[in-house]
Amino acid sequence: MKIVVKLFATLRLNLKIGMVEIHSNSPISVLQLLQQVSKNVNSDILTELTNDNKILVGAIILIDGINVLHQNKLETIIDKDCVVSVFPPNGGG
Repeated sequence: MKIVVKLFATLRLNLKIGMVEIHSNSPISVLQLLQQVSKNVNSDILTELTNDNKILVGAIILIDGINVLHQNKLETIIDKDCVVSVFPPNGGG
């Protein structure tokens, strides 16, 4: 499956990249996805989004427009092609 990860606000500014494509042959959790994105961009984006494996207040992670906080948070499983939008805290102004 193909997962398009869109980065916004300070993530985009600091990394100088707005999108990363991740390909996976099996279901992947949001946490695993973010770990893979970190590897691909050579920067630990998890430190800007999480603390103690919990999503920081103000950070937003959407899978096809649905907030993972309303699903299983970082353990939400992605099992199909999708777009994941990632906003760090204070990313919305």
